[in-house]
This record gives sequence, structure tokens and C-alpha cells, in this order.
Amino acid sequence: MRLKKVIYVAVILSAMCVSCAKDRTNEYVEKTQGNHWMQTVMQEWYLWGDSLQDLDWKQYFATPSTFVSRLTSQSDADDKWTYCSVDTIVADYHKCGTFNHYNSYGLDLSLMTDPTGETTKQYARVLTVYPGSPAERCGLQRGDFISQVGESKMSSKVMGYLEKGFARQLVVSRLGVTDDGDTFYWTDTDTLQIEASEQVSVSTVLRYGMLTSDVAYIMLTDMNDFDAISPAISALMSRHPSDLIVDVRLCNVGTIDCAVQLARTIGNASGTMLRTIWNSYKSSNNTTYDIESASGCNLFFITSSYTQGAAEWLIWGLKSLGQDNVTVVGTTTAGQTVMLRDFPTQYYYTIHAAVAYVADADGDYGYKDGITPDEAINEFDYVQLYPYGDPRETMIYHIMSNH
Repeated sequence: MRLKKVIYVAVILSAMCVSCAKDRTNEYVEKTQGNHWMQTVMQEWYLWGDSLQDLDWKQYFATPSTFVSRLTSQSDADDKWTYCSVDTIVADYHKCGTFNHYNSYGLDLSLMTDPTGETTKQYARVLTVYPGSPAERCGLQRGDFISQVGESKMSSKVMGYLEKGFARQLVVSRLGVTDDGDTFYWTDTDTLQIEASEQVSVSTVLRYGMLTSDVAYIMLTDMNDFDAISPAISALMSRHPSDLIVDVRLCNVGTIDCAVQLARTIGNASGTMLRTIWNSYKSSNNTTYDIESASGCNLFFITSSYTQGAAEWLIWGLKSLGQDNVTVVGTTTAGQTVMLRDFPTQYYYTIHAAVAYVADADGDYGYKDGITPDEAINEFDYVQLYPYGDPRETMIYHIMSNH
């Protein structure tokens, strides 16, 4: 493959020199060597590397992000996970909805019409407020409704002001409900001053604690480092809860090692939990991950469409071991069946390539379309959103009322 590529490039260079009567070999090499390097790495490491073919010589002048998408499009695997991050471009590849780690108010929002049904007015519904963010500091809460930004009434265009950090004054309304729970009404309206947008760091453990003497709760935003989770999970497990709620609604990044370590702490089974399946060139990297755990907990996972990667591997692996005390509550997950590996380059960008399937002990990675919840509940079908970790919160209330 490498010899073929050298010959191919040489032919192209010769054709360029003949057509323009000027030797532009050095110019071509300088402008395309990064993408040629990317292709070589992808052919060796990419899970579907054997499907990658040489492109038309003009394609090698594309930007790195465009070029990697052209390479992955050759695969029939519908790879939506591989990407290229460019050092000179600030982008958040692991944001949840409208929230951006690099520069935001620390909010996730959705646009909706008046939930009371009294008007056709639009509101930005606050889905998540991240601790320590400008949104939290100004007093915004999950479940608030923003009706105006400055003098502008809410619309899809004005939503953009909130997403991109162009707001300074917010008009916020809150809901009340009648005793019978059938009618919602506006209780109060505040005008809040919000600071400038900023980079927002998010803690791995967003919330944790005992909801009752028998029910423990932990909310994770990532599974990158078990050491960041261990103190909280150890504190909960020391209370010997009968039920453990693991909230992974906002968890969309992590490592297989962290997922396995967590399973060893909270699981109730022994055996091979997961295995990785690499391409034929890298089959020596195939690995099995075993656990032996007897926590005694009934496990409840709260999921959303943001849930992906390590959180899915944790759930998939535990369920594959036949644990009948693992219940998934929420909405279908994203379906990331592959593990990514980073390949930094000297060309100011990094390739994040899918290199292995993450499967159960039998080699099954049949969650490409996401993990379907055992008990399907969309929290956004409900008007009121209570804080994460609040027993009144829709998902938690469902679990505690039905189990």
C-alpha cells in the first residue's frame, strides 16, 4: 500500500511539472504532506482502514477536517465518531446541546412555546445550569424560562445570543402548578444581569448523596478518570445502599478503563464484561476486561440522547453479564460502539480515530442505534424541571416511586 502510494504521488507530481513547465514538487509536498501522513495513519490504525483508497490528487489540498471526512466516507460503516481537531480552531466536540465548554454562560437550553398555553410566546427553557458558571452566578436555575434577552423577545435568533454569549440582561419567569397538578401558571418574573461568557470547567461528579437511607445517587459528566469518581462512589457505597442511581444524562466522554473500574465497584457479577475488537493489522491489541463484584445494589442508570461512549459501555457490559438488577430509565443513548484513539501530529491538528469496537464477551456490539431504556421516559415531556439530584425530579421520582 505504501509503495503504491509513493508511485501514485510521483506520477501526479510528474504530471504537474509537465503541465505547468515549472517544478512545483516542493510546493505540493509542503501543502499536502499533512494529509498524506493522515491517510497513512488511518490506513494502519483506523478500524475500517482497509476500505481507504487514494483520492484524487486535488483532494489532498483540503483542510484536515474536510480530508478526514472524505477518508471516513469511503467506509460503509457509517462512522460518525472519527474527527479531526485543529489547534488553531476552538471547538467543543463534547458539548451537551447548546452548552459549550470553551466559551459560554454554562447553560443548555431549548426553545419552546408558552407552557401554560395562554399565549404563543416563545421561551428559552433552561435544561442545565453548570456549577460555577456565569449562569449559576446570576441566579438562573434548571427549569427557568427566559422570555427576553435585553429588549428582544425570545426567538430562534435571540436563542443564538444566549448560545454565543451576546446577552447581558435576561428576563426570567418561573412556573407554579395548582394543587391538582393540572394547571400551570406564571408565579414571578425577574430581571437578571449575566456576566460575560467564559470557559466553563465541569466537574466529573456533578452531584452525589443519599436520597434516603437506602437510595444513593451520583451524577457523572464524564468517565475519563476513575480517581475523580472514586471518593464520591466510595462514600456512597460505604453506606451500603440497596439502590444506586447512576445519572449519565450528561456523560458523553470517557475511557473503557474507567468504565470497567466503576463496574468493579458497583456491579453484581463476575466474568468478562467487555472486549475490544481492532482491525486485522492491530488484532494483537484485542483486549478482554473482566470484573468480579458483589456490591449488592440494584443499579438504575438515567440516560439521554447525550449519553455515549464509556457510559454506554458500562451499561452494555453489565447487562451482558445477565444482571437482572440493572435498569435503564430515560431515553435512547447515542450508540457509540467504537473506542477512539488520539493521534497528535506535527501539523497543528490531532486525529481522533475509531480504532476498535467495544463489545460484550460474545463480541456483540449491537447498540449502534443506542441502548434502548427498559423504562422509557422523556423528562422534557414534563413541564417542571427540578434540580438534578432532587427527589422530586422526574427521573428520580419515577425510580423511587416504582421500585
